[in-house]
Amino acid sequence: MKNKKNIGIVIPYYNARDFIISVVKKAINYSDHIVIVNDESPDILPIDLLSEFTQVHIINAPINLGVGGATKLGLDFLKDIKEVEVIIKLDADDQMDTTFIPLLVEPVLNGNFGFTKGNRFRDFKALKKMPWIRRFGNTFLSFLSKIATGYWNCFDFNNGFFAISKENVSLINFNSISNNYFFETSLISELYFQDVKIKEIAMPAIYGDCLLYTSDAA
Repeated sequence: MKNKKNIGIVIPYYNARDFIISVVKKAINYSDHIVIVNDESPDILPIDLLSEFTQVHIINAPINLGVGGATKLGLDFLKDIKEVEVIIKLDADDQMDTTFIPLLVEPVLNGNFGFTKGNRFRDFKALKKMPWIRRFGNTFLSFLSKIATGYWNCFDFNNGFFAISKENVSLINFNSISNNYFFETSLISELYFQDVKIKEIAMPAIYGDCLLYTSDAA
Protein backbone atom coordinates (compact mmCIF):
# COMPACT_ATOMS: atom_id res chain seq x y z
CA MET A 1 0.00 0.00 0.00
CA LYS A 2 1.22 3.50 -0.82
CA ASN A 3 1.91 6.27 1.65
CA LYS A 4 -0.90 7.00 4.11
CA LYS A 5 -1.17 10.45 2.53
CA ASN A 6 -2.76 8.82 -0.53
CA ILE A 7 -5.63 7.36 1.50
CA GLY A 8 -8.66 9.31 2.68
CA ILE A 9 -11.23 7.92 5.12
CA VAL A 10 -14.73 9.27 5.69
CA ILE A 11 -16.56 8.29 8.88
CA PRO A 12 -20.24 9.28 9.15
CA TYR A 13 -20.98 9.78 12.84
CA TYR A 14 -24.31 9.16 14.55
CA ASN A 15 -24.80 7.76 18.08
CA ALA A 16 -21.37 6.14 18.34
CA ARG A 17 -19.65 8.05 21.15
CA ASP A 18 -18.50 4.84 22.85
CA PHE A 19 -16.78 3.59 19.70
CA ILE A 20 -15.48 6.54 17.71
CA ILE A 21 -12.11 6.88 19.49
CA SER A 22 -11.34 3.20 18.95
CA VAL A 23 -12.29 3.52 15.28
CA VAL A 24 -10.07 6.57 14.79
CA LYS A 25 -7.09 4.92 16.51
CA LYS A 26 -7.37 2.06 14.03
CA ALA A 27 -7.98 4.32 11.04
CA ILE A 28 -4.84 6.44 11.56
CA ASN A 29 -2.74 3.34 10.89
CA TYR A 30 -3.86 3.62 7.26
CA SER A 31 -4.66 7.25 6.54
CA ASP A 32 -3.42 10.78 7.18
CA HIS A 33 -6.72 12.27 6.00
CA ILE A 34 -9.68 11.22 8.13
CA VAL A 35 -12.97 13.11 7.98
CA ILE A 36 -15.64 12.60 10.61
CA VAL A 37 -19.02 13.94 9.56
CA ASN A 38 -21.17 14.67 12.60
CA ASP A 39 -24.71 14.13 11.33
CA GLU A 40 -26.44 16.08 14.12
CA SER A 41 -25.98 13.13 16.42
CA PRO A 42 -27.90 13.20 19.73
CA ASP A 43 -24.94 11.29 21.14
CA ILE A 44 -22.44 14.16 21.24
CA LEU A 45 -19.19 13.74 19.32
CA PRO A 46 -16.23 13.84 21.81
CA ILE A 47 -14.37 16.65 20.06
CA ASP A 48 -12.07 17.17 23.04
CA LEU A 49 -10.74 13.62 22.78
CA LEU A 50 -10.50 13.73 18.99
CA SER A 51 -8.48 16.95 18.99
CA GLU A 52 -5.29 15.02 19.80
CA PHE A 53 -5.43 13.31 16.39
CA THR A 54 -3.91 15.68 13.82
CA GLN A 55 -5.09 13.45 10.99
CA VAL A 56 -8.75 14.09 11.83
CA HIS A 57 -10.94 16.80 10.35
CA ILE A 58 -14.51 17.25 11.64
CA ILE A 59 -17.43 18.41 9.53
CA ASN A 60 -20.77 19.26 11.11
CA ALA A 61 -23.76 18.53 8.86
CA PRO A 62 -26.14 21.51 8.71
CA ILE A 63 -29.09 19.16 9.32
CA ASN A 64 -29.50 15.45 9.92
CA LEU A 65 -28.77 14.03 6.45
CA GLY A 66 -28.68 10.28 7.01
CA VAL A 67 -25.69 8.00 6.59
CA GLY A 68 -25.59 8.53 2.83
CA GLY A 69 -25.85 12.28 3.03
CA ALA A 70 -23.14 12.45 5.69
CA THR A 71 -20.88 10.19 3.63
CA LYS A 72 -21.36 12.36 0.56
CA LEU A 73 -20.20 15.42 2.54
CA GLY A 74 -17.02 13.56 3.48
CA LEU A 75 -16.40 12.30 -0.06
CA ASP A 76 -16.82 15.81 -1.43
CA PHE A 77 -14.30 17.16 1.08
CA LEU A 78 -11.68 14.45 0.48
CA LYS A 79 -11.80 14.59 -3.32
CA ASP A 80 -10.38 18.10 -3.16
CA ILE A 81 -7.22 17.00 -1.31
CA LYS A 82 -4.59 16.73 -4.04
CA GLU A 83 -2.55 13.83 -2.62
CA VAL A 84 -5.58 11.61 -1.88
CA GLU A 85 -6.02 8.91 -4.53
CA VAL A 86 -8.55 6.57 -2.95
CA ILE A 87 -11.25 7.11 -0.34
CA ILE A 88 -12.50 4.58 2.22
CA LYS A 89 -15.92 4.74 3.86
CA LEU A 90 -15.72 3.45 7.44
CA ASP A 91 -18.55 3.26 9.97
CA ALA A 92 -18.24 4.84 13.40
CA ASP A 93 -19.66 1.88 15.34
CA ASP A 94 -16.50 -0.26 15.21
CA GLN A 95 -18.21 -3.06 13.26
CA MET A 96 -15.75 -2.95 10.37
CA ASP A 97 -12.37 -4.68 10.56
CA THR A 98 -9.83 -2.05 9.48
CA THR A 99 -7.17 -4.71 8.80
CA PHE A 100 -9.03 -5.29 5.51
CA ILE A 101 -8.32 -1.73 4.35
CA PRO A 102 -5.16 -2.73 2.38
CA LEU A 103 -7.16 -5.40 0.52
CA LEU A 104 -9.78 -2.80 -0.40
CA VAL A 105 -7.27 -0.13 -1.36
CA GLU A 106 -4.72 -2.03 -3.47
CA PRO A 107 -7.00 -2.93 -6.45
CA VAL A 108 -8.04 0.74 -6.70
CA LEU A 109 -4.55 2.18 -6.36
CA ASN A 110 -3.28 -0.27 -8.97
CA GLY A 111 -5.87 1.04 -11.41
CA ASN A 112 -7.46 -2.36 -11.92
CA PHE A 113 -10.75 -1.41 -10.27
CA GLY A 114 -12.55 1.84 -9.55
CA PHE A 115 -14.52 0.51 -6.59
CA THR A 116 -14.01 -2.28 -4.07
CA LYS A 117 -16.33 -3.36 -1.31
CA GLY A 118 -16.71 -5.91 1.42
CA ASN A 119 -18.75 -9.06 0.97
CA ARG A 120 -19.85 -10.80 4.17
CA PHE A 121 -21.53 -13.59 2.21
CA ARG A 122 -18.31 -15.15 0.93
CA ASP A 123 -17.06 -15.89 4.44
CA PHE A 124 -19.29 -18.83 5.39
CA LYS A 125 -18.08 -18.98 8.99
CA ALA A 126 -18.96 -15.33 9.45
CA LEU A 127 -22.23 -15.82 7.61
CA LYS A 128 -23.38 -18.36 10.19
CA LYS A 129 -22.83 -15.76 12.91
CA MET A 130 -24.90 -13.13 11.13
CA PRO A 131 -28.39 -12.72 12.66
CA TRP A 132 -30.75 -14.77 10.47
CA ILE A 133 -33.19 -11.95 9.87
CA ARG A 134 -30.37 -9.75 8.59
CA ARG A 135 -29.03 -12.62 6.47
CA PHE A 136 -32.45 -13.20 4.90
CA GLY A 137 -33.10 -9.49 4.36
CA ASN A 138 -29.72 -8.88 2.77
CA THR A 139 -30.12 -11.87 0.46
CA PHE A 140 -33.49 -10.64 -0.77
CA LEU A 141 -32.37 -7.03 -1.14
CA SER A 142 -29.21 -8.13 -2.95
CA PHE A 143 -31.29 -9.87 -5.61
CA LEU A 144 -33.35 -6.73 -6.15
CA SER A 145 -30.17 -4.64 -6.19
CA LYS A 146 -28.64 -6.80 -8.92
CA ILE A 147 -31.64 -6.01 -11.09
CA ALA A 148 -31.57 -2.30 -10.22
CA THR A 149 -27.85 -1.70 -10.72
CA GLY A 150 -26.85 -4.10 -13.49
CA TYR A 151 -23.96 -5.48 -11.40
CA TRP A 152 -24.82 -9.19 -11.37
CA ASN A 153 -21.38 -10.13 -10.02
CA CYS A 154 -22.02 -8.21 -6.77
CA PHE A 155 -23.86 -9.68 -3.84
CA ASP A 156 -23.51 -7.80 -0.55
CA PHE A 157 -24.85 -4.46 -1.78
CA ASN A 158 -25.63 -3.13 1.69
CA ASN A 159 -22.09 -3.53 2.95
CA GLY A 160 -20.93 0.03 3.59
CA PHE A 161 -17.23 -0.82 3.90
CA PHE A 162 -15.85 0.28 0.53
CA ALA A 163 -13.03 2.02 -1.31
CA ILE A 164 -13.48 4.26 -4.33
CA SER A 165 -11.03 6.12 -6.53
CA LYS A 166 -11.01 9.90 -6.24
CA GLU A 167 -11.44 10.08 -10.01
CA ASN A 168 -14.74 8.23 -9.81
CA VAL A 169 -15.92 10.32 -6.86
CA SER A 170 -15.35 13.44 -8.98
CA LEU A 171 -17.59 12.02 -11.72
CA ILE A 172 -20.48 11.11 -9.43
CA ASN A 173 -23.74 13.01 -9.54
CA PHE A 174 -24.40 13.20 -5.79
CA ASN A 175 -27.98 14.35 -6.37
CA SER A 176 -28.85 10.94 -7.80
CA ILE A 177 -27.57 9.06 -4.75
CA SER A 178 -29.80 8.30 -1.77
CA ASN A 179 -29.11 9.82 1.64
CA ASN A 180 -30.61 6.94 3.58
CA TYR A 181 -30.36 3.14 3.85
CA PHE A 182 -30.20 2.74 0.05
CA PHE A 183 -27.06 4.87 -0.23
CA GLU A 184 -24.74 1.98 -1.15
CA THR A 185 -27.10 0.52 -3.74
CA SER A 186 -27.75 3.88 -5.41
CA LEU A 187 -24.01 4.61 -5.41
CA ILE A 188 -23.30 1.33 -7.19
CA SER A 189 -26.09 2.10 -9.65
CA GLU A 190 -24.43 5.44 -10.41
CA LEU A 191 -21.08 3.70 -10.94
CA TYR A 192 -22.73 1.44 -13.54
CA PHE A 193 -23.25 4.48 -15.76
CA GLN A 194 -19.52 5.23 -15.45
CA ASP A 195 -18.73 1.64 -16.50
CA VAL A 196 -16.71 1.23 -13.29
CA LYS A 197 -15.15 -2.16 -12.56
CA ILE A 198 -16.12 -3.42 -9.09
CA LYS A 199 -14.34 -6.00 -6.94
CA GLU A 200 -15.76 -7.60 -3.80
CA ILE A 201 -13.49 -8.63 -0.93
CA ALA A 202 -14.59 -11.48 1.35
CA MET A 203 -14.64 -10.34 4.96
CA PRO A 204 -16.54 -11.02 8.17
CA ALA A 205 -18.89 -8.56 9.84
CA ILE A 206 -18.59 -7.65 13.50
CA TYR A 207 -21.76 -7.50 15.58
CA GLY A 208 -21.34 -5.75 18.91
CA ASP A 209 -23.43 -3.92 21.48
CA CYS A 210 -23.76 -0.68 19.57
CA LEU A 211 -26.53 1.64 18.46
CA LEU A 212 -27.24 1.41 14.74
CA TYR A 213 -27.45 4.46 12.51
CA THR A 214 -31.11 5.30 12.88
CA SER A 215 -31.39 8.54 10.94
CA ASP A 216 -34.67 8.89 9.03
CA ALA A 217 -33.31 11.39 6.53
CA ALA A 218 -34.26 10.64 2.93
